[in-house]
Amino acid sequence: MNRFTEAAVVRPLRAVWCAPAGVVWAARVVGLVGVAQMLLALSLLATGSARAEPYLAVRSGAKCIACHVNPAGGGKRNVFGSIYGQTVLAAGRFDTATGRVVSAAAAGADGAIWTGQIGEQFGIGADLRATAQSVKVPASEQTPAFSPTRAQVYFEVRPMGDRLSLVLDQRVAPGAATNREAYGLVWFAERRAYLKAGRLYTPFGLRIEDDSAFIRQVTGVNFSASDDGVEGGLEVGPWSASLALSNGAGGGAETNRGKLVSALASYVASGWRVGLSASHNDNDATSRSMASLFGGLRTGRVAWLASAVAITDEGTPLGRLKQQVSLLEANVEVMPSHNLKLSYEHHDPNTEVRHDHRVRYSVVWEATPLRYTQLRLGVRKSDGIPQNNAQNAREAFLQWHAFF
Repeated sequence: MNRFTEAAVVRPLRAVWCAPAGVVWAARVVGLVGVAQMLLALSLLATGSARAEPYLAVRSGAKCIACHVNPAGGGKRNVFGSIYGQTVLAAGRFDTATGRVVSAAAAGADGAIWTGQIGEQFGIGADLRATAQSVKVPASEQTPAFSPTRAQVYFEVRPMGDRLSLVLDQRVAPGAATNREAYGLVWFAERRAYLKAGRLYTPFGLRIEDDSAFIRQVTGVNFSASDDGVEGGLEVGPWSASLALSNGAGGGAETNRGKLVSALASYVASGWRVGLSASHNDNDATSRSMASLFGGLRTGRVAWLASAVAITDEGTPLGRLKQQVSLLEANVEVMPSHNLKLSYEHHDPNTEVRHDHRVRYSVVWEATPLRYTQLRLGVRKSDGIPQNNAQNAREAFLQWHAFF
């Protein structure tokens, strides 16, 4: 890593991560209104001085595009994202000359950062997650098991430098290889506007890694739900905006005239951010409309995330069905390269029915001891209606995440 990168990228980010501050967390959130009110309060209290995972973007004060090829975040990391993951995020690296673990930023012949770039026109990357988990469902035996290993590989071709990118995101495990994203990305107006076409993830809400979270599972907007269509966007100063038109109804072959329209807009400051997104999907006799308010706030060593989603389904067997989903998450930097994630989730599956709510609590410890390696240890507790045992499960898991 050259001196410019060290001075312009790593040192400022380390300064942000190590800023001392006291933290008080006392929050009670009930449904969509409670989270929305808390999010508004956090936004009003935030000051300009005081994100894979969006909390990293909140912690560093950057947009998702700072670390990822995709302007909306997720998928292949760019050069900056690779440097960030190997220096700021990781505590150390193996020194092949001595066989010892040394500081990730320590000088040495093998200390150079490998960013996945192959010449000027090609780039590669990968993510692998191997998980062991134990689930306890009431009235059932505890079931420890190894979950199917998840692995993705990324390819990028840049025939015109930064102006044009052809990106492939391929899942290679578990099961047969499947395509998650395959799109062309063209930048205009000095990289302030872009157009993307192909198979892509539609822009909506917080793009967190955990697809089992209510805001990902219930909305259906997750890493298993890419779609074929086009997306245009703007990146102007602190503002980001995107609009997508796609097939909808889970992607795949088109079977109706309806289309999915998704839009997202956000404002990013150094210590806080706030965003709005909406989508509407027609599918013959049924349709789904969703709206989301989300944001983040950095208070010393804590990076907060909050999201509230309202969902309206038309044409269901129950007629019009309204749901509400919310998330409140605190990410505490206990020490460099160690993150403690505390989250509360709420789901109201039918706003017309009382006492059918579901909640989930999670505590996850994330450690990145070496380059390319993250370990995650977590427990989750779900509470739902008493007569549904699956909604009252307890889970513990240990995960190894390898990435570059």
